[in-house]
Amino acid sequence: MDGAGGNAGSGGSGAEAEKGGTGGLSDAGGAGGAAVVGDAGNPDDTAPLVLNEGQQVLFVGGFLSKLYEELSLNLEDEINDALQSSARSLNVHIDLPFDQSIDIPIGDAIANALPRIDLPIQSGGFITFYTQMRDFDAQGIDYKNLSAASRTFDTSESVAHNAAAVLRFLRRTNKQIIIVSHSKGGLDTLEALIGAPELWGDTVIGWVALQAPFHGSPVADPTFSAANDFLLEALGGRGESAGDLKTNARAPYMSKNEARIAKLTATIPVVSAYSTYEASGTATGFARTFASGIFNSGMVSEISQIVVGNYRVTPRDLGRVIAASTSAAIRVIRERAASALGDAMATIGLVDLTNVYMHGVLGMPNDGLVPSESTRLPGAIHRELDTGDHASPVMDVGPYKNFWTIKKRNAVTVELIREVQELTEAAPSSGSTQRK
Repeated sequence: MDGAGGNAGSGGSGAEAEKGGTGGLSDAGGAGGAAVVGDAGNPDDTAPLVLNEGQQVLFVGGFLSKLYEELSLNLEDEINDALQSSARSLNVHIDLPFDQSIDIPIGDAIANALPRIDLPIQSGGFITFYTQMRDFDAQGIDYKNLSAASRTFDTSESVAHNAAAVLRFLRRTNKQIIIVSHSKGGLDTLEALIGAPELWGDTVIGWVALQAPFHGSPVADPTFSAANDFLLEALGGRGESAGDLKTNARAPYMSKNEARIAKLTATIPVVSAYSTYEASGTATGFARTFASGIFNSGMVSEISQIVVGNYRVTPRDLGRVIAASTSAAIRVIRERAASALGDAMATIGLVDLTNVYMHGVLGMPNDGLVPSESTRLPGAIHRELDTGDHASPVMDVGPYKNFWTIKKRNAVTVELIREVQELTEAAPSSGSTQRK
């Protein structure tokens, strides 16, 4: 499943509905300035997005949903391993008359019979721009998703490879395009645009870059090797593309292309947006907490009573005691686990580990994968989004922690696109869209 998957064009069924707030756009500020988007107001006050005739939004994704599916499976394994480990501690000791006693290995039996906990993933979960595309479908807004519209674009490929795919699409379209990119998709877009100034203003009239690691990410650097292998893909990287994301690769790239970037951001409006948060836990810590919340003193007492009751019925048939007690205990555990899982899952973020690393070790405010300072593009308007992780502006990651509601995610996207529209319309016309 591609991280920017979904419908490639406008039209279709209605958008997903979810209650929750979002905010309006605060003062626009100047190039390089920061203003918070989405921290005040009412989502119902957000006017519908209206594109002029011949205009189209192009989504350029940067995530791989496969990574998040992998993280989901990893956390499932941790949860189930922790449950089994805790269950094995439930062996029951029974004191009998005449200084006799017996140990019943009910804990081992329960651990071996525990049902696997499966994490519920909502329809469209972990797919980049999914909720925005459903919203655009409902409103009849013209858009394309490059992952679906291009056979060669692949979020796991290098910047150079994907830049060529972006250019191929832009040179074949007859629309005026507002690009909305995410994460590494911003690097792909930048590489494409700085090499094709003939597209500025006539074909590409504006660009919203969400959480783009223009100056690289420490997560891609070899110093953070513990989680490097699987977390890199959250930026769309493997192999050569992983090298494209290293801070020591992006620094010379940005320096080499400084003049071309300045011309780009002076010709079309570019808004570079970022979010930050501070993690409060880890997947391992959550799994242990979740398990201990189920296998607490109350559970121990309840299972002990079950075992004692069954032992009194057939004291000489330990096999029957264990079988009957295991069956009853599993029912109790299943009920407790089902009621506790939803609330527990919502307390952990997908990229808490790297968020803690960049905050605590490096002192960098970040969204879990990209430091906020890395999203600064010379000449672009720098926008701070409301508190959220790297997934917040583009995907629903339930049952993990969602910092934003669907309604907020969609509304903030519309606000940023509308800002680009207003800047485009306010710019003097001279054959292309110029910004002073």
